[in-house]
Amino acid sequence: MGDFSWKAARRKYGVVVYNYTTGDVKGCLPLETGECVHILEEYCTGSGADRKATWYRGYSFHNRKAKGIFPASFVHLKECKVENEGPYESVIPIEDATIKEVTFVLREWNLIWKQLFVEDNTLFSKITMVMVELMSFRCQLLANTLTNDQSRDMKEQIISRIDWGNGKLGLDLVPRRDGKQVDPDNCSFIELYRLHCQSMESCKGTSPRKQTMRDKARSSREKVASSMSHLVINFKSLACNVGDESETYLSLFDSSTSKFISEKFLVRNTNKGMPVNMDKLHNYRGIFMDLNEADLERDLYLVAQIFRSGRMLQESSNKKIPKFHYRRPWGVAVLFLKDVLALKREEELDFHMKVQSCVESESSFPSLHETLIKKQNMMIGKGFITSEKDKQSIGIAVSLKLFHGDLATIKAEQPMMFSKGITVVQKMGFSDTINPGEVRNDLYLTLVNSEFDRGSKKAAKNVEVTVTVYDSNGDLIPECISGGCGEDAVTKYYSSIFYHNNNPKWNDTIRLSIPIDKFQCAHIRFEFCHCSTRDKTEKQLYGFAFLSLNPYDSATQADGTHTLCIYKCDTASKIKNYLKLPSFQDDFSDPKVTANLPNQLPYGRSSKEYLTVTTFLCSTKFTQQADLVGVFQSSSRQECIEQSLRNLINLRGQEVVRYLQDILDALFYMYGNTSSEGERFKHSAEVFHALVHIFNLLQDSKFEKFLCVLEAYLEENFSYPLVYRDLLICLQEKTELAVSCADFDKEYTVENVFQVLEQIFRFIEKSYKLFQGQYGVQPDNFKQLLGSVFRSFGRIMSSSEIASRKAQVMLLKQLNKTFQPLLKLITRKELAGLVQDMCSKMSKDLQPLLLEAKVQLCREMVNSDLFPEQASRDIVLPMCMSVLKKCLITKRVLPLASQTLGDILDRFREISVPDGDSQYVLKILFDLLMQTLLVIDEAQQEEAGGMMICCLMELLRKMEELHYTSLMNTYPKGRPLKDFLIRVLLVFRDLIKRDVFPASWTVMRMATNHVILTAIQYVAQSLTEHFLTGIDFDNQLWSNYFDLAVSFVTQPSLQLEKMSDAKRNKIKDKYQDMRVLIGLQIQTLWNGLGNQKRHFIPSLVGPFLEVTMVPETDVRKATIPIFFDMMLCEQQVKGNFTSVESEIIEKMDILITGNNGDTEYRTLFNQILLDKVQTEPVLREDGRRFVVSVTNLLEKLLDYRQVIEGEEHRDKRMHCTFNILNFYKDNINREEMYIRYINKLFLLHHDANNFVEAGLTLQLYAQLLRWTTDQLSASLGYPAQKEWERKEELTLKVIECFDKGKAWEYGIPLCKELAEVYEKKLFNYKKLSQILQREAAFFNNILEGSSLRQNPSYYRVAYYGMSFPPFVRNKEFVYRGDECLKLATIMSHLITEFPSASILTSSAPPDDKVREGEQQYIQISSLKPVPSERSEFQGHTVPTEISNFYSVNEVDMFQFDRPYHRGERNEDNEFKTLCLERKVLKTSYKLPGILRWYEVVHTEVIHLPPILVATENIRTVNTELDYLTGRCKSNTDMFFQQLMMRLQGVINSVVNGGLPKYQEAFFCDEFASKHPDEVCHLSELKLLLVEQVDLMERGLQKTESMCTEEMKPLQKTLVEMFSKLKQDITESGSPRAGRLRGGSLGALPRPGTPGSGSLNSSSSNRSSITSAEAISQDGDNIYMDPPEDSGMPPPPPEKRRIGSRLANYGAYLGGQQAPPIPSRPASALVSGSALQQLTNRLQQSRGVTGSDPALNQSPSSQRALTTSVSISNLGSGSRTFDSPTMQRMVSSPDKSNADPSTPPPLPQRRTSSAAEIGTGILNTRPPPPPPRQSTHDLRFLSYNVPSPTSASVPTVPEEKPAIPSRSRNVTAVNGSFDQGLTAVKEQDSGEDKIPPLPPRVPPRPSIPPLPEVGTSSQPSPKESATSPPPVPKRTSIYRRVSSDSVEDTHM
Repeated sequence: MGDFSWKAARRKYGVVVYNYTTGDVKGCLPLETGECVHILEEYCTGSGADRKATWYRGYSFHNRKAKGIFPASFVHLKECKVENEGPYESVIPIEDATIKEVTFVLREWNLIWKQLFVEDNTLFSKITMVMVELMSFRCQLLANTLTNDQSRDMKEQIISRIDWGNGKLGLDLVPRRDGKQVDPDNCSFIELYRLHCQSMESCKGTSPRKQTMRDKARSSREKVASSMSHLVINFKSLACNVGDESETYLSLFDSSTSKFISEKFLVRNTNKGMPVNMDKLHNYRGIFMDLNEADLERDLYLVAQIFRSGRMLQESSNKKIPKFHYRRPWGVAVLFLKDVLALKREEELDFHMKVQSCVESESSFPSLHETLIKKQNMMIGKGFITSEKDKQSIGIAVSLKLFHGDLATIKAEQPMMFSKGITVVQKMGFSDTINPGEVRNDLYLTLVNSEFDRGSKKAAKNVEVTVTVYDSNGDLIPECISGGCGEDAVTKYYSSIFYHNNNPKWNDTIRLSIPIDKFQCAHIRFEFCHCSTRDKTEKQLYGFAFLSLNPYDSATQADGTHTLCIYKCDTASKIKNYLKLPSFQDDFSDPKVTANLPNQLPYGRSSKEYLTVTTFLCSTKFTQQADLVGVFQSSSRQECIEQSLRNLINLRGQEVVRYLQDILDALFYMYGNTSSEGERFKHSAEVFHALVHIFNLLQDSKFEKFLCVLEAYLEENFSYPLVYRDLLICLQEKTELAVSCADFDKEYTVENVFQVLEQIFRFIEKSYKLFQGQYGVQPDNFKQLLGSVFRSFGRIMSSSEIASRKAQVMLLKQLNKTFQPLLKLITRKELAGLVQDMCSKMSKDLQPLLLEAKVQLCREMVNSDLFPEQASRDIVLPMCMSVLKKCLITKRVLPLASQTLGDILDRFREISVPDGDSQYVLKILFDLLMQTLLVIDEAQQEEAGGMMICCLMELLRKMEELHYTSLMNTYPKGRPLKDFLIRVLLVFRDLIKRDVFPASWTVMRMATNHVILTAIQYVAQSLTEHFLTGIDFDNQLWSNYFDLAVSFVTQPSLQLEKMSDAKRNKIKDKYQDMRVLIGLQIQTLWNGLGNQKRHFIPSLVGPFLEVTMVPETDVRKATIPIFFDMMLCEQQVKGNFTSVESEIIEKMDILITGNNGDTEYRTLFNQILLDKVQTEPVLREDGRRFVVSVTNLLEKLLDYRQVIEGEEHRDKRMHCTFNILNFYKDNINREEMYIRYINKLFLLHHDANNFVEAGLTLQLYAQLLRWTTDQLSASLGYPAQKEWERKEELTLKVIECFDKGKAWEYGIPLCKELAEVYEKKLFNYKKLSQILQREAAFFNNILEGSSLRQNPSYYRVAYYGMSFPPFVRNKEFVYRGDECLKLATIMSHLITEFPSASILTSSAPPDDKVREGEQQYIQISSLKPVPSERSEFQGHTVPTEISNFYSVNEVDMFQFDRPYHRGERNEDNEFKTLCLERKVLKTSYKLPGILRWYEVVHTEVIHLPPILVATENIRTVNTELDYLTGRCKSNTDMFFQQLMMRLQGVINSVVNGGLPKYQEAFFCDEFASKHPDEVCHLSELKLLLVEQVDLMERGLQKTESMCTEEMKPLQKTLVEMFSKLKQDITESGSPRAGRLRGGSLGALPRPGTPGSGSLNSSSSNRSSITSAEAISQDGDNIYMDPPEDSGMPPPPPEKRRIGSRLANYGAYLGGQQAPPIPSRPASALVSGSALQQLTNRLQQSRGVTGSDPALNQSPSSQRALTTSVSISNLGSGSRTFDSPTMQRMVSSPDKSNADPSTPPPLPQRRTSSAAEIGTGILNTRPPPPPPRQSTHDLRFLSYNVPSPTSASVPTVPEEKPAIPSRSRNVTAVNGSFDQGLTAVKEQDSGEDKIPPLPPRVPPRPSIPPLPEVGTSSQPSPKESATSPPPVPKRTSIYRRVSSDSVEDTHM
């Protein structure tokens, strides 16, 4: 049986490889691919070897708190290390640290990388490239196929890229040591600081560095060589018919200097064109070495010179093998290389070199290449691209490839190329970099030309020159001549032959490599032979010439051109004993030479015959400098030694370093072997100067690579045991000369000597060791001589002469370099004593340079071998402390001093110094270091602050309780101890507040904070012990402590919530949450203050408030109760806590708006303080009031903060500002805060062009001021000024706003107020005249208002859904829009503001699921303002221009109508059943106000029966006719056309039947019998019809008088029709159907909603109307009371026009007192009884409905309304656009059991009086409307309009409309919304197709099902690995930590 139970997991760590979703299964843990899991338990099936885990239990590292089970097949297990195994275990994956870091970095970068695509495309591309490289590197490391070196280099590349990317992305820098991350606990702060600096350096640059550490570690030789280039030439073929064997010489030619710069590469081919050496077939390669950058810039050419090797004359008939092979010129080819070399790419390129033959003119051969180059330069487009035609012609095929770097590196990288053999072709002469150890002894000899006497022969000679080299004995030196590289050296070199030419020009260069031992005595011999064209036995010798290489046994023959004389000789055996003869042609003209010649020379000569050659020596062994020869031959030429040594100093550096070892040998030989016993060499000073010169020369960067040559010489070749004595003596003498100021005029001063002290003492040390090894004893006088030298050093250091300053600085800088050699000769203590004695001689007041040099010397001593040993450290440490103390006190050399102190503390950590040394440093420098940190300036802080802080932190980390106690005890109690603690606290505070370390140095910041945290605990202990009670209490000290604690908790680097989860967990695991520790300490110390708390109230309210807002629950819980203590303390002391309350409110405003605090903080603040104040009777009432008030303020401030940024949140900001403004005004009466938010709201309105609201807002501030002369301080951008001046300034601003907003009625009272002030108080008549003119302009603008301004529009906006902000959630608002506002603008703005919201396509009331759901829904509908009666207008005839303003302004009542049918809809005459449902809304404030919107606080619904609907329609038409007729008098042009169209529509109405339909509907017995309670309205209807006839008659009379010729036919038709209509009415007294069959009474307007039409049309909502045809009806109720929750109004759309902007949200009132609205002129005030009158009339109108069941019928079809009346201005009402339904009716109680099919009944009528029926809103005649602006007709979208839902007005069921996708905007263009809705529905009918995902590879494993708990079964053998395993009841082994398997499961 298998073991089916839960066991502890054997393998604890894994990675999820497939997404796992739990579905509805409880106890499972959902996982995503890539998550790492900690496996606690496993459930296995099977037994033994078949035992296999099928389920795991554990948690994801992404959320450690959620535990659960998950399938084992979804997890890939990895090796890990388990620490603290058991309930509290932790796992650490075992994997390569670099691979792990790459994985973490890629995940972290991925989040930022996506944002970069939008923000920074350049950086995005670079980061993308680096991420791809990192993934590639990671794959290679995981493959484990690299060598150790390759792996190490790749990891370095990875690290460099990670550091670079982290720096560019602003992420944390990672300190590393040898590429591995360092643990801050295992290294000192100093090292940590330096590692961070190194990481920052690696982040610089535009791309990550590619160089590895091995690249950095290259020697200087490799670095220089890396700048060299090498050209590889592959000779492929010779396509030339030479006829015989050929020799092709390839070399590099510089056309600018006309010189060859390289040796020749020789290629031999047979007469068939094949290589002579077949091993080189397809591999004839040569590499031209050491081309520097200057060479690559030159006009270089590859020159190929071809020679034929065979008979003198090429004869095709003679087939015998010739006895002699003569070299004859054949042809030349050139190739331009500059373009090739400029490519600098290591790619092999093929070229074809066209050969120019010179067989016919061989005399031109030496200069033929120059001729070809000139021809190429004359050609257009000279380049290296060859055509196919050229390739087919005769020539040479080669390929070129350029390499860069060191030759050894190239050989390693190209082993195949070099393994097959390649010819090395060197440059002629030394390269720019003479490699140390390079031995060359080459003499380049060029045969230039020759001149021969023809003599008696007619034909010229065929001259061949044979070059040989002989030694002093006349013996031939074999194999030392090379004509070209690639072939072996020869003993004899034969020149080429020019046929029949007595003055041949060869220009042929050869290399002579003569052995070094034979070079000085060797000479070169040139033998001239005449070569016959016939194949003779021997060549005919003509003469010879010679050239000695070392004439007169002095320097080597000088480079240059030499003209040699030719001695005639016809037999080779006769050539002997000629070396004493003159070799140069010019010698025979020199009397000194000819005087020593015999009278008869052994050989004949002709002055006309000569040979011209040039020589160029390239040797590291033989020199052409006579001065060097004098040095080398010093033993034999004693008299010239002094002069030779002086000349040596003047030689060029290359000449010296070329013969470095030989020169050193010669100089030390003079020291060691040329003096007699006990005597010094008399020229020892000159020799010392020469050595100093050479040593200084090697310090030059050009020759520093030769230091290794010096090193090799010192270790291997130096062998002079007595040199130490002379060097020490010379050094002392030179120093003494400097002391006496006798040395500064010398060529080499003591500064040059001190510059090379290291080399001098190294030779001294080597010589001393040789002496000791040779003689077996130590020299007695060494220490004495050394002491003398250091005493001389001391004397020069004590000098105060300015001339010795440089020498002193140089000595201090170079002295440390002598420590290493001297420590091999004397002890560390002795050397430390010598240095200390020398430094003690220095003056105490040192100059900056000297002080810096001394500090540098101390630093070097600390880092030397003097420091680890206790004896020497006891000498070095005090000296260093003395210097550092001086630096800190004087604030000089702080960067270097801090580095030195850092080195000391770093060495303390390395060598584990005893505690005494640490205490010594701590005692001397701790306090001084803090004092320095407090006073240094910003520049010094930037240079040295970081290291000084690290030193301070390192000192603190080394301190334990004993050290703190000892440190505190050094300061007496009282003022000294207080001052010390204050310094500590201030330094800590500055460290926290200043950004000493960059934000990316998280490791450094965390380590620093941890050390400070520990130190604060000890400081707090000292505060409690010494400064808490009685007279010892110190307010300043405790204030500094709390200031530090607050700064510590609130510092940005500790806000873990802003960090990633991985980073936050890592910090918590290492340091915990340090904010909590300090927060608890603050609480403890505060509680311990006792009665001393009063000293910190209210000064600490703000700081503690900032602490409590830290987003850490434990910190908040620990510190919030402090405010209760403060309140209680102040209550006990003062009897109230006013100052605490005031301070909390003021600071909270600043902190919350500064992005501190959150909703959790508000909850905790409320809960904790409420619980506290309830326990204290003294604070129970006032405390509760205070807590509730502050909580309310917190809520408002948090709302404000969410919208404080962003243009799209401007309207939200207005509303939040409004709420806060009210709070400060009404709740706490904080006038200064109130004014601050008034100004904010004003600026918001002004910037949004809401000028009316801006003026009303600013007027609140102006009303707080008086016309006094009190002085006001500057604030809110206003200067310091008198109170009346500010009030005047504010009032003028308000007037300006009203003027811009065209609200001139509001500006007139202010103008009057200013006029009175100017006239009666200020007597400023100039301003008086200006304000009166402005007032007059306002009056004039009002009279012209119809042309200057249009009426504003009003909308109802409602929000449904719990995901809306609290201030708008499930609420409705009335919004005042600008004139000409379009509905499409509103929708666009709302969708922009709330992109997740959906515009409801139905007006059906949303159910609870919608209201309580997370989806957002918005409804919009147009409203008509209901003006209040104005007492000042009663009894007066008010012009329309004046009354119109108040009909749409100063309103808080609004209405909108919804048509429905009573009972069955009458298809023939819909007037019989057409009713209206009128909804009246009341807002919290009147509009306009200080906001553009206000919340609806009251809703009432009224139902109008058909008779009143008809009455209302006719009254509206009459009003419009009356208005147009009257306006025609004053403005004929504008209103005549409108009047004509209106009369035509009324008289000639054929659309809806006109009067017959009304006659049929109401003037019949059926109507009277069915609705007797409505008969009373017939008389009113009849009167209105008669009135309409009168108005039509007046209108026709008016149009007749103004009618034009074109309009007269229409006028005549209208008059005739009207006459018939009037006759019918007069005869019957009422309209009769029979008499009106032929015409219509008029086009009566249909009831409807304003704004019907397309989305792109707009009009004033007061005049906008709709027909029933434009409305798609349903039976849902859209009228409901507003929800009781308080919230913020909606974000109305922004008007997209210049000069006006719409705000976003309405006012949140929440039952608070309304803010004071600025006083308006008397004409603008609303009558106090207006609201009551309106309410009474509304209540009366509710009784007009009867109880007739037929009336309670809702429309049964949508089509029934489509034939209703055509036009209506009835209430401007209410087709709702996306309007949600409200929740209860106002008109009647709710009856839940009402039959939904029952039509809504009208309210019961209370009286049948016609007077009552005609009163109220129904009978109120509004002022004549302005002309209808058809261009602004706002046609509503035809959404379904619901009917009332209440007990008395039940809902007619409707088909629930579909909710559109929130990502689609509903639009309709140039048409009714029916068309738009149809389009939307068509779109909704489509289904989005989601393409299927590709199948997983490998396929996703199946999930094992969970069996019943507690069951156990044996799996069948056929079950697969992914089959559902049985899961028995789990028995947890972690019962202590997770006993419940369900509670700890992440659901």
